[in-house]
Amino acid sequence: MEFNATIDLIIKDLNDACQIIDDLKSYPGVPEIQVELAKAKCKSAADVIGLLKSIKQQPIEQKIEKAEEKKQAAKPSRSKLPPEERENKTEKVIAALETEKNQQLSSIIADKFKGKSSSINEQLGTFKGEDDVTEIMKLKPIQSLKAAIGLNDRFLFIREIFNGDKEAYDQAIAKLEKSSSTDDARAVIISYTGSSEENEAVKQLMDLVKRKHIPNE
Repeated sequence: MEFNATIDLIIKDLNDACQIIDDLKSYPGVPEIQVELAKAKCKSAADVIGLLKSIKQQPIEQKIEKAEEKKQAAKPSRSKLPPEERENKTEKVIAALETEKNQQLSSIIADKFKGKSSSINEQLGTFKGEDDVTEIMKLKPIQSLKAAIGLNDRFLFIREIFNGDKEAYDQAIAKLEKSSSTDDARAVIISYTGSSEENEAVKQLMDLVKRKHIPNE
């Protein structure tokens, strides 16, 4: 396969991976900051690979011939070298050209990604672990409780809060969607539990309610 066609195929696959990663944001419970970080890594990889197409590489053999011509022109009176010495000399020239090419590529890549690490760190801020990501998600507003509650959490709430009564759960969620404050929402939940004591399932549901009322409180 042609070199440029191979590069284009790899870049296309990386872009497709970015789209797949971006789609993960629609799933409840997936930290958005981790999705963005994964997308950034894919994009960075695509940029690096794309650079390979823009680097114009002159054939090594042509560079060797030019180097030999310059040396011969500079020293016209010198006799031709024996085959063994000429071969050793050619190998040294090839090694020098390879080193120069690698240095140029490293320099281009370094310039391309200069400051990228710091920008990613700035996006992450001071958050370092899963606990920090969880705290971020707790502060992110939501528009709809029904949409934000995943399948596992729904089963948990029906079992632990509504004693397995799905209809009671559906009625409660409809009332919570219309509640005007977290206090009103807590009163709705207590009307079904019959107690002000909050177990883990109730606390989890209340966390979602608070996120829904963040813009209003």
